[in-house]
Formats: sequence, C-alpha cells, structure tokens
Amino acid sequence: MQHILILFCVLLFTITTFSNAQTIKVRGPQSKFDSTHDYYVGLLELAYRKINKPLTIKLSPYMVQQRALNELKAGRLIDIYWAGTDSERESTLGFVPIPLVKGLLGYRVFTAHQSATTELNKISTLDQLKTHRLCQGAHWPDTDIMIAAGLNVMPNAIYENMFKQAYSGRCFAFPRGINEAHSEVLSRKKSMPELIVYDKVILHYPFPMYFFIKKSNETLIADVTNGLNKAIEDGSFDDYMKSHVSTKHLFPLSKWKSSTVIRIDNPFLDPNRDINNSKYWVNLGH
Repeated sequence: MQHILILFCVLLFTITTFSNAQTIKVRGPQSKFDSTHDYYVGLLELAYRKINKPLTIKLSPYMVQQRALNELKAGRLIDIYWAGTDSERESTLGFVPIPLVKGLLGYRVFTAHQSATTELNKISTLDQLKTHRLCQGAHWPDTDIMIAAGLNVMPNAIYENMFKQAYSGRCFAFPRGINEAHSEVLSRKKSMPELIVYDKVILHYPFPMYFFIKKSNETLIADVTNGLNKAIEDGSFDDYMKSHVSTKHLFPLSKWKSSTVIRIDNPFLDPNRDINNSKYWVNLGH
C-alpha cells in the first residue's frame, strides 16, 4: 500500500509539474540544414533551468524574418524570436539585452564555392571587398550595415537560396556569423561538396543577437533575462557556448589572432550599448 501511495504521489507531482510548465512558441528551423536553431532553443531551456521553472517548447512553422517579427508583435504564432538587433526593433518590441553569442554574430566569415578561394586570398581591405557582390538576407539588419559601409550586397528573402547563389557563383560569397558558418557548411557536405568557409579574412561590426518578445509580455522578458544572467554569473553560459556543436570550434578565441579583420561601423546600434563589457561580449583576440 505504501508503494502504491508513493507511486501515486510521484505521478501526481509529474502531472502537476507538466501542467504548470510554461509553453513558449518559437519559429521552426529555416531549413533541414539550419544547424544553429538548436543553439537558441537550448539557451532558452538553460535560462529556465536557472530560475527553476519548467518549460515546454512548441515549434511554429518557419517564416521569413519580417513575418516572424510581425507575428511576434501581434502575439500570434510565436512568443519569442532570436534575431540581430537594430533601433527600430528595439523601439517596437520587448527584448532581452543580452547578446546570445556574446557578439560573435558580428564576426562574419565567408561561405563560398571553393573556386572563390584565389580571389578571397587577395582581400585584406574594405575597398577590395567592395569589388565583390555578397549575398545577404533581405530582412536582416546586416544588409543595412553592409550597405551603409559601401559593400555590394544582393539581398534574398530565402535562407537556403543564398547558399545556392554562393555555390553557383551568382554572388561571390555569403557572409555568415563565425558561430554559424562551419556547422552550416558541414550540414550541406553531401549536397554542396565544394562549399567552403573562408576565415582568413573576417568582416567585423558590433552586432548582438537578442531574444525579442512582445512588449506587453513583461513576465517572459523578466524570466529570460534573469535566467540568462544567472547562467552568465555561474559560468554555465560560457560552458554552453564551449560545448554546443555550433560554437565549440571557436574556442580558444586566441586561435583567430592570425586572421585579417576588416572592421566597419554599425550605425544602427544603440550608442549606449557597452560593447567592451567582457561579461556580455567576447573579442577574437584582436
């Protein structure tokens, strides 16, 4: 009888915990090759573990960035969305002001067909990079940053198409976050065997990726903020970055000292952001 009572209590606790778990809707992967999607979902789960709140993640269909932001504002298909920031997004949405990859998204390496290597080897300045056409997302703040710097950008709204354009030579290269490129190329090894990551030259601008949330959802904003800050304070945020498949290859960061870094400004970033705060931002040794 005692065993039955214990079993009943455990079952009741499990059911109660599950029923009290917060359900958060996020967008699905951009494609079957979207190797970084799991990183952000896992980071969200880490934040909730730190505040001891049960969490259930529900995947909504994939949608292009602008539609996702519209759905977020309306409070319909998604509750939280990870994206690069700009002043407009910060003024119309709530957000957690903690860079999700500690600023590494602003270090852009070049995804390209291996035949572009010879020309890539010749690039060491911004003026040289300007002579080549680059693929970039139509609704991404990166596109505006690059255009403001005078780069030749060919926008496309479809994530997978930009890899195809770089592979076919329609654009010279597809700049990707240094935390994104290697796993993305690896996941396409069968379909695009001659796709490479060129990281001897890195394009850099200060560019944080944030969790965006509907402004009125103050509880969700506070929970994610508190959870991520706890993870940063106890070191588990860094441990997560150093162990996740999409970011672990970046460490130790000193390995990038030999790369040439071409720096451009980000005129769309809030000037009050302290990009030198090592608690939230990392530097690739330059």
